[in-house]
Amino acid sequence: MIRSGAWKDAKFKSYNFNAEGTAGTGGHLHPLLCVREQFREIFLEMGFSEMNTDRYVESSFWNFDALFQPQSHPARDMHDTFFIKNPAECSNIPEDYKEKVKEVHSKGGFGSKGYQYEWKEDEAKKNLLRTHTTAVSSQMLYKLA
Repeated sequence: MIRSGAWKDAKFKSYNFNAEGTAGTGGHLHPLLCVREQFREIFLEMGFSEMNTDRYVESSFWNFDALFQPQSHPARDMHDTFFIKNPAECSNIPEDYKEKVKEVHSKGGFGSKGYQYEWKEDEAKKNLLRTHTTAVSSQMLYKLA
């Protein structure tokens, strides 16, 4: 109608720009979110507590090394992990635990033969944007132990 110009002779219904539209209905939670909340409530009622997961900057030690991911793993490359420039390194790796993790990486332990490489503390100190919440779990388990 626009191309041919037929709109000029067509009859259109008048439109009331002052009329209010119908009220929209509210949204609903996804069924999986509802089930998740039910499980959360059950665990809280059983006495479990939630871990604080608002630490978004983490050291490579807690994010990778404490979970025994080798320092040469591809997930630790620059294209898969966002490293922080300032501060570039952390300063709070517990010395006793660091030595245990280093030992298992380098020589093995607890039934593992390790990765048989020289574990580097400089690599473990690098700060990054936390790639998963398991980094928080490893740190919490250390504190609880």
